[in-house]
Amino acid sequence: MRVYKAKITVEWAHCDAAGIVFYPHFYIWFDQATERLFSANGLSYAELDRQFNSSGMPLLETGAKYTNACSLGDELSLESWVDEWSGKTFVVKHKLTHSDGRPALEGFERRVWIQRSDDTPKGMRAILVPEDVKARFND
Repeated sequence: MRVYKAKITVEWAHCDAAGIVFYPHFYIWFDQATERLFSANGLSYAELDRQFNSSGMPLLETGAKYTNACSLGDELSLESWVDEWSGKTFVVKHKLTHSDGRPALEGFERRVWIQRSDDTPKGMRAILVPEDVKARFND
């Protein structure tokens, strides 16, 4: 299993009036981590377009469980990985940990694999995740 890892320093712009991270920032970090995880495996959005006629990986469901608040100046470690492949969908898990080892939160994104399609109202259709894609995430 391939894991994307990053360090995040909580900045003033991430915080609400109470000085803790305003929750939408976690979802921005999740989205960025998913993009970087796929890019690290040769699947940037440009490559998705070239190799698979795909304009992205739309979200179907997201969620997070918060354990310890993240505040201004905190140093966080982020780990993201594909936890499940299921036909046309897949789940990316995200784990944020404080520098002292305390868990901050765990989250997930359920996404769908799409291909452009001129004969559908939205211009895309869900298809099975290609085996070549799944293989890129195996160690």
